[in-house]
Amino acid sequence: MKKNLLIILLVGLGFSALLFQLPKGNVAGKTQTTPAGGANRDAGSEKTEKVAEKEKEEHAAPLTPAQLKEISGLKSAFAAAKTDASQAKALENLMRAFMNASHYDSAAVYAANYADQHPSLTNVLRAGQLYFEAQTYALNAQKGGKMGEKARLYFTKALAIDPNNLLVKSNMAMTYVDTPTPMKGITLLREVIEQEPTFVPALFNLGILSIKSNQFGKGQERFTQILKLEPNNHKAALNLGFCLAQLDKKEEAQKILKRVLELSKDAEEQKAAKELLAEMQEH
Repeated sequence: MKKNLLIILLVGLGFSALLFQLPKGNVAGKTQTTPAGGANRDAGSEKTEKVAEKEKEEHAAPLTPAQLKEISGLKSAFAAAKTDASQAKALENLMRAFMNASHYDSAAVYAANYADQHPSLTNVLRAGQLYFEAQTYALNAQKGGKMGEKARLYFTKALAIDPNNLLVKSNMAMTYVDTPTPMKGITLLREVIEQEPTFVPALFNLGILSIKSNQFGKGQERFTQILKLEPNNHKAALNLGFCLAQLDKKEEAQKILKRVLELSKDAEEQKAAKELLAEMQEH
């Protein structure tokens, strides 16, 4: 299966789309021991540049000259920002540019350094989620493991502030999947389901774990349950179609996947449905 298709199937309700819709009131939350601006900000920017350079990894698509020019300008704007508000806005623009180029690890480095200086829930959560996205899109297991470890660090900080954040727990669970202790992730997901049996992100992740362990029957159950709760959850439908195909229920799978093609407005979801249907015809 192609890497890009696999990613579409594995990514459910990660909340990269919510990264810039979080409450704005505490974006620049500070502790008394970490003043904003001035020499501290300059030192932080220098540190971020060094870390970003040190952690530079292979990406699926290197930055184009136009992207390099845009990001260089955004880095300068971020470094030159004089107030908390202008710095937060400049950081948002810089992270968006990295994300649009699928360089989630670079966005995460800047988000993490900012969260270290301004450790509000919003900032810590954003750093953890960007590292989680970087893990998801990593080209190799070694990089994925490193990104997952850093995601857990910031998710743990977020949970210290907001212990009942079920979405953070659900995403944090998935950072354990490819570690020597995957049961920690499964335990976290079970805790979430015990607290909220219909919490879709946890159900989705349990379905993904079923696929990873070749338990396609259990995966079918999870994604069917999600579609009862959210009939238009097309990523759940894609995974249900995949599970059905693996169970040799091709007629049911085709029906589900064709419905995604008919109803989804997302180009990547439509592309995934087409590729899954094509794979079924080849076998």
